[in-house]
Amino acid sequence: MPETRTLLIIDDCPEDRRIYRRYLLKDPHQSYQILEADSAKDGLALFQEILCDVILLDFSLPDMTGLEILDQLKQETFEVPAPVIMLTGQGDENLAVQAMKKGAQDYLSKQRLKADVLQLAVRNVIQHAHLQSVLSQTRERQRLIIQQAELLAQTQAALMREQKLNAFKSQIITTVSYEYRTPLASILAAASTLKQHGDRLDESKHQRLLQIIEQKARQMGKLVDDLLVFYQFDLNKAQFKPQPLDLCHFFSDLIEEQREKLSSRHELIYKMTGNHKDFWGDGLLLRQIFVNLMSNAIKYSPDGGKIEFHLIGNDSQVIFSVKDQGIGIPIDDQDNLFQAFSRGSNVDTIPGTGLGLAIANACVELHGGDIALESQEGKGTKVTVTLPKRLLI
Repeated sequence: MPETRTLLIIDDCPEDRRIYRRYLLKDPHQSYQILEADSAKDGLALFQEILCDVILLDFSLPDMTGLEILDQLKQETFEVPAPVIMLTGQGDENLAVQAMKKGAQDYLSKQRLKADVLQLAVRNVIQHAHLQSVLSQTRERQRLIIQQAELLAQTQAALMREQKLNAFKSQIITTVSYEYRTPLASILAAASTLKQHGDRLDESKHQRLLQIIEQKARQMGKLVDDLLVFYQFDLNKAQFKPQPLDLCHFFSDLIEEQREKLSSRHELIYKMTGNHKDFWGDGLLLRQIFVNLMSNAIKYSPDGGKIEFHLIGNDSQVIFSVKDQGIGIPIDDQDNLFQAFSRGSNVDTIPGTGLGLAIANACVELHGGDIALESQEGKGTKVTVTLPKRLLI
């Protein structure tokens, strides 16, 4: 037995309402509960009180036209829309077009109305409304599924960030506690010696102790700086602010800074070839790349040797490399060296955080460039950076 549908007839002609009722109650495929109203006011009131599946609407009513009723039905006070079949004694195509534009599902002429035509029209609009309802519910379910998936993804991302942050904090604590212990002990020992025996030390010994304090304090400061810089990258807060740079002067100044840090056992070689003009980059990030690569080259060449910085330029990019003759990096360690806190297994007691290459790599990525490493244990390391002259964003 088909589900009983509620149908509202709004028509001021009792005879027409009787005919519609008789036709519809004879429909073998559908059963109806039929409500009637002889005015727009009464029809709208009924619709507000009772949920209807379909409305048969006369075009001409004493207090309102059918088109005006369609406008009323679309107002916000009627939360659940119902399909409307417009009926008129005039077979006017213009009226039919206007009615359909205002939301009527069908338009029938009373003059040519037959039982099977009305029955089929009503069944069709009910079926169409049902399909629309199913489609709407499906879309709503899809929206909820997508919303839940997005929420889950956000939760997972937040969890991953939290886990990553916790891991980062744990690694910071481990690194700081380990890397601070030795230089801090040296500072305390030197300071204690100066305090207790300063008046009996000769000038050379006095200066040596002050040099130890300064050197170890700088080492600790570098550790803090590296952690803060990498933390900015880890939170994606590092900014890329490119501007035109004269690379010849830029790197020449940095080279001179590094010369002051070299021991007598090191020889710094600076080579420059090609076209370096028209380069746009972030000076602060570029400095980070250079300083970290050069510091590694010096630090991991404890026995001295040549350290080469070679700058090459062409029309579209610049390439610079830092090469040393130091301890090199074991093959098994090389794949992870651009990750934070990764160091070669052969560093022994050489201090370091394992952040230098990670910071350099992050700075290179912001420039849209590439960084590559070649190394052989016991024979040195070469790091090559390739940057576009101007990053197209």
